Amino acid sequence: MPLVSVIIPAYNAERWIDSTLRSTLEQSIHDIEVILVDDGSSDGTTRIASGINDPRLRIIKQPNQGVSSARNTGIEHAKGTYFRFLDADDLMLPNDIEVKIATLNERNVDWVFSDALICNADSELTGETLKGTDGDVAKTILLGLDPAVPTAASNLLAHRRCFDAGVRFDTDLSNAADQGIALTLARSFSYAHVQQGLFLYRVHSTSMSRNLVLYQNDHLRLLNKAHKTDPSAGSAFWNVVMANAYWAIGGSWWVNGKNRVKAIPWLIRAWLKKPGIVLRSKHKAMTRRMALE
Repeated sequence: MPLVSVIIPAYNAERWIDSTLRSTLEQSIHDIEVILVDDGSSDGTTRIASGINDPRLRIIKQPNQGVSSARNTGIEHAKGTYFRFLDADDLMLPNDIEVKIATLNERNVDWVFSDALICNADSELTGETLKGTDGDVAKTILLGLDPAVPTAASNLLAHRRCFDAGVRFDTDLSNAADQGIALTLARSFSYAHVQQGLFLYRVHSTSMSRNLVLYQNDHLRLLNKAHKTDPSAGSAFWNVVMANAYWAIGGSWWVNGKNRVKAIPWLIRAWLKKPGIVLRSKHKAMTRRMALE
């Protein structure tokens, strides 16, 4: 049985898949299996992956059902003690898995995440590092304060006991599925932050989070579900959560979408929820978040 199962969902990822798989297969820990789930690609994703001659690589093909379904398929087929998720356009540094497993065991926790190094479409580092949090992950996700907590799913390594307990990716979510799984894990399992960049998070024009309508709808769906499953925080906290979300959506339409007509109603909704939001410099960073997710 492999020590680690690396689960990679892929949809029309022919441009990236070779480098992504090789960054996985060249890890300092060799006792791994790599499960590539081709989610109905119409390009050469599977053909390129099949050209890599490594017995540790398994390819599973399924009709297009979305990234969450593809990850769940990988979970069902995984044999490892640890599960490491990676998106088809991201990369791992050679010591990613080794450091994360060591941290998980040293800290005696169920799952870990690291900082993220940003790279462009050509795999060139931009010099920017997205820092994770050492605080409350669930609260940080809900408040939208830190884009590297611990999303993307490319950041996540967890002991399989989390998934044996029934945890799965929410198939109602796509853009926000990463935050959804992190929120679920943070509410039920212990975790630790590795204070170094261990994977390369690629920002490019076809990134899923560039779709502003999807970003808007998916994140509101995530927050509404989170409120229904745990309303105990009280109305004051949830007013801040929703104000921050509206502000981030409005800022995304304004800065990234160049659409003030769509931006202004969201900014007004944020102000109505929490008037002081317009005075907080922290939220200047939130308007950039879409470009980094």
